[in-house]
Amino acid sequence: MNRLSKFAFIATALVAAPLTAFADDEPATVEAGGSATVGAGASTDGAMPTPAAGDMAPATPPMPGLTLAKGKAVIAGETVNIGLFPDPPGAGKPISLAPSVWYGVSDKLTVGVTHDGGTTGWTPRPSINFGSTTIAGVTVPSLAGPGICVTGTDGGCPKVYNNASVDALFALSTDKLSLAVHPALDIASFDPLFLRIRAGVLGRYMASSKVAITFDPRIGIGLTKRDNGNKENIDLPVWFWYHLNDKVGLAINSGISGPLSKFGDSFFIPVGFNFTYMVNDKMEVGADFSFLNLIGKNSTADAKMLGLRFAYHL
Repeated sequence: MNRLSKFAFIATALVAAPLTAFADDEPATVEAGGSATVGAGASTDGAMPTPAAGDMAPATPPMPGLTLAKGKAVIAGETVNIGLFPDPPGAGKPISLAPSVWYGVSDKLTVGVTHDGGTTGWTPRPSINFGSTTIAGVTVPSLAGPGICVTGTDGGCPKVYNNASVDALFALSTDKLSLAVHPALDIASFDPLFLRIRAGVLGRYMASSKVAITFDPRIGIGLTKRDNGNKENIDLPVWFWYHLNDKVGLAINSGISGPLSKFGDSFFIPVGFNFTYMVNDKMEVGADFSFLNLIGKNSTADAKMLGLRFAYHL
């Protein structure tokens, strides 16, 4: 089996297995259009939408799509990222602020400026793989300290501000299985300039009114500084959501990622946990905890991150 075949097999396994497991569950009714849906039953992030109170009730409520309605906006993102590494740099380092702003150009097209790799309320995680870095002798996914990094170079920050992305979401379907094309232009580093394009698909499968499986597979292609390691990588994350009620959602997430070159020697398999709380129909908060490479190559339980989320719909 060649390398591309292996990647295809992994991607199929990550997405197909959960779909099969929940195939016989009660389906949820999905409305076309509407605002984007945020995680655990929220609905608001350009990649995240926020249903009105009661929308996530046990009955089989209508669910919003993966894009914002025309003219709507949301300020969100993996707002605060906190590293939990052994010395150096130590627990609580790095700490960074990674906000995102999404805007609905039309009911199908949402665009955003992000600092967290284009996470959404349905697909949150406190770190994004632009490559890898070594901290305390452990190779973990980077970018460490995305967005505005506030703990300095001794605290795991390469620079105060050194990355940004322009993301887009274009809705393909708003049904039991909702899909949106998810391309982006990533500036993984301003200095030196690590520019890359990202191609992916955001998806959500409503197994029932309470259970959802979401995924955001992507391939990154380096455009500059390729001799310095800015080359192709693959990222295949998946989340399993359970909505306790119309306000609270819980999830566990995992996946596989790494550079296409020598993938078998350097892949990561994270394990994370997510919590989302809908404060009201405009505001959502959440927390995400992740073991960055719990069962991948050179796995360790020492590389951890905590993310704190905030989303507000305009």
